[in-house]
Amino acid sequence: MRSKETKNIKLDTLSFEDQNIFFEDFVIEGSDNDLLGSERMPRIVKAVGICICLKGEGEFNADSKKYNIKEGDICVVFPDDILHIRKKSKDFKGYIIALTPSFLYNINILSSTQIYLFMKKNRCISLSDKEREDLIKMYEDMKSYDARLDQPCRREITQYLIIAIVYEIIGLYKKGEPLNQQPYSRKDQIFFNFMELVSLNCKKERGIEFYADKLCISSRHLSSICKELYGQTAKKCIDEQIIIYVQALLNTTTLTVAQIADEYNFPNASFFTKFFKEHTGITPKEYRNADKVQ
Repeated sequence: MRSKETKNIKLDTLSFEDQNIFFEDFVIEGSDNDLLGSERMPRIVKAVGICICLKGEGEFNADSKKYNIKEGDICVVFPDDILHIRKKSKDFKGYIIALTPSFLYNINILSSTQIYLFMKKNRCISLSDKEREDLIKMYEDMKSYDARLDQPCRREITQYLIIAIVYEIIGLYKKGEPLNQQPYSRKDQIFFNFMELVSLNCKKERGIEFYADKLCISSRHLSSICKELYGQTAKKCIDEQIIIYVQALLNTTTLTVAQIADEYNFPNASFFTKFFKEHTGITPKEYRNADKVQ
């Protein structure tokens, strides 16, 4: 029986939907407002977020990995990432763009899965002075058009300027890795849908069959797609997501190992500890203590 202490455990979400400049598909924010906050509890991101650091420095965790951002850097987060702002300098300023997944998918970006996976592994990159100046100018032009309330096509103009910025940013990331030019495919769609289902259901469902049934494909076909696009089996993708979520709970709550095991539908704490150690090399208790030392 699920304990009363854990039945409602969940991480807060960061969706930007309460912002008054949200246009259904995207939100843009300048350097004077603190959209992300500082040193808050981890939150599940429900948008594609792009941050251009103008001044200062900061430290954040995305999916339990630590990243540093400084002046002249650009960083990205993706839907269902667990974002934890660990610290920011008092003079930190930046530009932020947040896009809904549907907006980004509708752009039909070339090599979408490959770019997505590369950017997830290389979230922060440093820009040259020229690259930073060009990107800031594009952003400020977009903000200028967005402020033209008397322009009946204001939304459409802003959308296309955002698309231009997205492609500019992709180009900056492509400089670090040659990427094949392949169109967004049915396999890409299945992979992204699978990862979204995993994020929503991994507390209860760890079996491949559940997700394959939801996607109306065979378990073998699902694993084949994950292996081709992600380099790992579907089961490994599921297990990775569970590890990311429980690491966030270990880092930021006082829940016992037994309570977390119960929340994620493990038979008992011993089974959960074995599962965690198989994927991380250490026990949940050791992981929690190591984070406290940091």
